[in-house]
Amino acid sequence: MRWQSGSRFSVTTGVDNALSGQGGQRAVQILDNPFGDGSVNNYLNRDAFTSPAAGTYSALKPNAFVGPSQFQNDLSVTRVFRLASRPFQLRWEIFNVLNKANFNNPTSGLNSTNFGRILTAGQPRIMQFALKYDF
Repeated sequence: MRWQSGSRFSVTTGVDNALSGQGGQRAVQILDNPFGDGSVNNYLNRDAFTSPAAGTYSALKPNAFVGPSQFQNDLSVTRVFRLASRPFQLRWEIFNVLNKANFNNPTSGLNSTNFGRILTAGQPRIMQFALKYDF
């Protein structure tokens, strides 16, 4: 079982507001609560952010926001048999056995039409079978 908090990320403007020739500059947070309703289509509130004035930087700290948490249960069932006095192992492994959707961070560039939306997720349930023979 693995349960972890979400990974950290920054909200960026997507353009060079500071006129430094470098992109990836952080946005300015103007509302106390930057989060939307927490759904995949509205994780961040677009109205909570704006671009800094031309020629300036934002005072917002890097990686100031935390994405959705992750929870995953994995299961493994093994059995050892003997064949002609040699052991072999039969294994069945299931990753994300509950098939819970573990969402990634939302789109965080202000210039994106998908700002605040979560577009990707972690792996679904995956099963694998294995046979190990010692000789």
